[in-house]
Amino acid sequence: MTHVYPYLGPHYPHPGDVTEAALTAKQAAEADHLQNGAHRKDFRKEFERRWKGIFRSLDKEKTGKVPMTYLKQRLQDSDQPIKIPSAIRESLLANSALHKEDHLDFHKFLRLIENVAPGAHLTRFQQVVADLAYNVLPLTDRPEFVESEIRQFNCRPPPVFLLIITLVEIAVYVYYSVTAPVGQGAILDVDLSGPLIYNPFRRKEVWRLLSYMLVHSGYWHLIMNMVSQVGIGIPLELVHKFWRIGPVYLLGVVAGALGTSVTDPNVFLAGASGGVYALIAAYLAHVVINWKEIEYNWVRLVGWLVVVGVDIGVALYTRYGYHGPNWNVTPIGYSAHFSGALCGFLLGVVILRCFEWSSWERILWWICLVLTISLFTFAVFWNIFWPKFPPQAV
Repeated sequence: MTHVYPYLGPHYPHPGDVTEAALTAKQAAEADHLQNGAHRKDFRKEFERRWKGIFRSLDKEKTGKVPMTYLKQRLQDSDQPIKIPSAIRESLLANSALHKEDHLDFHKFLRLIENVAPGAHLTRFQQVVADLAYNVLPLTDRPEFVESEIRQFNCRPPPVFLLIITLVEIAVYVYYSVTAPVGQGAILDVDLSGPLIYNPFRRKEVWRLLSYMLVHSGYWHLIMNMVSQVGIGIPLELVHKFWRIGPVYLLGVVAGALGTSVTDPNVFLAGASGGVYALIAAYLAHVVINWKEIEYNWVRLVGWLVVVGVDIGVALYTRYGYHGPNWNVTPIGYSAHFSGALCGFLLGVVILRCFEWSSWERILWWICLVLTISLFTFAVFWNIFWPKFPPQAV
């Protein structure tokens, strides 16, 4: 009979280590609090999220149980190793329970992990970081990520790129709000003669391909973009690092301007929507290239496609179907949304980490790389040589 005890949650007294009689009144009360309180529940939830992907990969028969002998075999397999941190792997192999003819259900599996890794649970701050990362990480990569990135807080560099971009965009908005004419304030319209907005009559000022992301036409426009890029971008940056997410975001902004210049050449652009849509599409690309490893993959894919479809649909209606008050003032550049999203998906496949490559994903990678280079090259040459752009002021 193996000595593997039911999983009771972190810091709960181990039946094999301490008897009920040995518990002092204070220890018993503390154990009861941890067993029934939200504190223990929070730790248990994170711990289960972290390890359920590994357990599922071992449960080939989908019975909810894993034979001990099979677990030992997989731990020793160098051709198809389980993605378990090396220290935990070695401790598991040294555990006498693995030499018994028995099965593990999920909770006993968690208890076994607790037995061999006494420091298996995270602090509250580490839990927050882990929960953010779990929104992006494939199921079977979570334990290794926790050990290598979170437990040592080796999140170096920390995910601050999008936070910095967001703060800069807010600062620019505050500046324009403060310096706007009296009575305009936080609902200011964009100054079409400003140095940052994308202006189709000043296309030679190439910085505008990027700088228009700093300008927003009202607080609602700003808030929506900021919430979206932080909510989506921080988990992505935490897992994929700024040197992958940064190019996706910035090139999404540039792609938004280039795409608009090709399909809608008379439109001014303001706002970070091109970059935001690039992040959304990059997230979808991440789901696609890690399809088998991503939790709730179909739900995530369909959900984001619905959100993006509705938003672009609203932009199209506002541009072509709406004829109410001010309908012809500052039309929404829907092409920037679509171009940013296309760029984000293509670059997401090319740049973001794929945790487990398959043959079709490698083919998709090459297709996306060729398309990215081709589309950017076409848009740049179009901007240089197409003769029907609006007359240029510079």
